[in-house]
Amino acid sequence: MLVYKYRSGTDNDLIAIENNQYWSSSIQQLNDPCEATTDTKRVKHFLNYIGQKVGAKTKEDFELINNNTDEVLSMDDKMGIYSLSKTPLDELLWAHYANSHKGFCIEYDLEVLLKNDGKNHVHSFPVVYSKEPPSIGFLDIIRNKQNDLIKKFAFYKSKRWEYEQEHRIVTSKKGLNSYDYKALKSIYFGLKTSASDKNQIINLLKERGVNFYQIELEKNSYSFKAVKVETESCIDSNYLKEILISNGKSIKFEIIKSKIFNSGGIGEFKVLLKQELNKSEIETLINYLKKNLFNEGKVMFFEFFTDQNEIDNLPWVSAEIKKGKIEIQFNYEK
Repeated sequence: MLVYKYRSGTDNDLIAIENNQYWSSSIQQLNDPCEATTDTKRVKHFLNYIGQKVGAKTKEDFELINNNTDEVLSMDDKMGIYSLSKTPLDELLWAHYANSHKGFCIEYDLEVLLKNDGKNHVHSFPVVYSKEPPSIGFLDIIRNKQNDLIKKFAFYKSKRWEYEQEHRIVTSKKGLNSYDYKALKSIYFGLKTSASDKNQIINLLKERGVNFYQIELEKNSYSFKAVKVETESCIDSNYLKEILISNGKSIKFEIIKSKIFNSGGIGEFKVLLKQELNKSEIETLINYLKKNLFNEGKVMFFEFFTDQNEIDNLPWVSAEIKKGKIEIQFNYEK
């Protein structure tokens, strides 16, 4: 499934796509003040009834029950939200979220975008638009089905927002989240995107197999169409395969395993080297991999091999990044 993110085109937007990241916003950062609104009358009524049976009598007792219920059910500080759309051709979305058509729109492969962290930390559903907030009852609590509760908190909005055709990702980590670069399929330029901004984005992503489209107005219509922009092809892209270092030398490699846990800031990687490297060259490669695979990672483990047949055994070099410091260990001499 393809999904779309409208962006203004700020420096932070460009840094994020360069580093294969997206920003998961807190509830408070979203533009709808009614986000995460739910109807908790039924569950509060039941808990007040139980409270009365076990000794609650005063107004203060019942206020405490109701306030604690709201606090327990609130997910405002526990999740991040990445809002997407099902179309790159909506005139209002371009006006509201893409700097009045001066920005751009990102096309993602949703399945690849969701690959990091797994079902316990990433939830993805289309938004349900309704006239009333969803109701949470006692059965919702005792069933303890996390997906059902998250759906009611994060995937319902007023019908007034229905035009957005929103599909959401909810993460257990707010802020920057990394993704596999193959998730980014295309970039759509707005009606007013400047030539310099287009060239900057094309040059930034041209080695990653990304397609580029220009939004245009259909003749005699309010409708938009997307016209493919022909760019210099990069069939033999070296992105995440080779980097140039000093004196014209290059480091060639293949990423065998890339596992990222956005929620914990932990990454695990296996890399097959095409040649032996010294310590300084390994540090250079690690810094490159960190930026392009998991730029906000806190703890990262690397295993480097020089023989395809040895990737299930002890690596030639083990390395880790912790608290910004790189530690490298050569496990045996070649």
